[in-house]
Amino acid sequence: GDGTVTHSLTGLTWQRCSVGQTWDPAFTACTGDVKTYTFDDAQKLTSNFAGQSDWRVPTIDELTTIVDTKRASPAINKAIFPQTPNNTFWASSVGAGTDDVWTVEFGNGSAFHGTYDKKTYPLTFRLVRGVPWIRTLDLKDFVDNRDGTVTHNKTGLTWQRCSVGQTWVDGGCDGKATAVTQTTAVALTSDLGGKTDWRLPTYRELQTIVDYSKASPATSLIIFPSTPSQLFWSATSASSNDSYAWFIDFSSGKGDIGVKGYNTDYNILGRNWNNNSARLVRGSLSTTTASAAASGNVDLAPTVTGTPSPAKVGGEITFTAALTNKGTGTASDTKLSFYIPKNLVTLVSKPTDCEDRGASVVCSLGYLVPQGSITRAVTVQMNKAGGLSFGVAGSSTEKDMTPKDNLARATVAIRK
Repeated sequence: GDGTVTHSLTGLTWQRCSVGQTWDPAFTACTGDVKTYTFDDAQKLTSNFAGQSDWRVPTIDELTTIVDTKRASPAINKAIFPQTPNNTFWASSVGAGTDDVWTVEFGNGSAFHGTYDKKTYPLTFRLVRGVPWIRTLDLKDFVDNRDGTVTHNKTGLTWQRCSVGQTWVDGGCDGKATAVTQTTAVALTSDLGGKTDWRLPTYRELQTIVDYSKASPATSLIIFPSTPSQLFWSATSASSNDSYAWFIDFSSGKGDIGVKGYNTDYNILGRNWNNNSARLVRGSLSTTTASAAASGNVDLAPTVTGTPSPAKVGGEITFTAALTNKGTGTASDTKLSFYIPKNLVTLVSKPTDCEDRGASVVCSLGYLVPQGSITRAVTVQMNKAGGLSFGVAGSSTEKDMTPKDNLARATVAIRK
């Protein structure tokens, strides 16, 4: 009602009008002409609007969240952001290792930096406020499924770690990514990890594994080893022409559209795309909001089992624990703790993302989406005969709805 909107997905508040325009509440419209600024002048601009003074130019991560790939001219929801021009809009993000600046062209929604995005060019922009929303591929947010796949707790998606054509071998990706057309890529299937519902990701999903702070490739090589700095197809068709589809160039993170049927010697953005790649995904993109993650509605419930049972003195027991979020909000800074009775057992092994703290082993799991579950296991050697009660607990930054079920135990008999 005051010329601003708040996006529940990111928690950000946006000015509905581009800089230079004036909000008209009577007609729910933006009147007047947009103004253009150089990059440096845009960053210096201040605004006292709707009773707030902390407005700023959005990061590239933030600016792409208001692109609507189903629309064009402009590629945005005009009911939310009326009278948006088909202009190139500044972001505040600088390309990795360059003086080029990230922008979004709202004629078609493409995101890029390069020759046409020098800081001295006068361009349009829109202001935002709120906690900066930046996509970074934090290792704590990913679960290694030990089968060539990873699950991203922030999004709920499970990804193949290797590009199509590569093979997961000994913790890395062997071979060369296969060059495919988008028409071929969208029909790809796989049974990796015993699952058969693998598919080509949408453009929105593919954006979630881009790291705009990196280049060549613009993603994490720890999570996605041997990722080529090439174009990766998405399953999203262009709004203006169904013969085109959205892609992301992982040499820089640029997003644009290309002809579905071409994969050799086709010139886009001044480059011959002769190695168009693909990566498969499964699951559904979580729409859990940033505000829900912060406000609670988290319900962590661990379970734990010990095998073998009974065990022998001097033998090893593996305790496997699963932490499930039964709530409706995302848990952040989630931890799973194994309590180690040092007088009875000796720790033999633990996961690499877990820390031995003497009386406990604490696993930092990052985000845990609603109905999501993460499993970890530790192995101990038994020192005494009798009964062993082994406990695990779950915790997160948010207040738990039902804290009484945050602890679980497994009892194992120990024989001589």
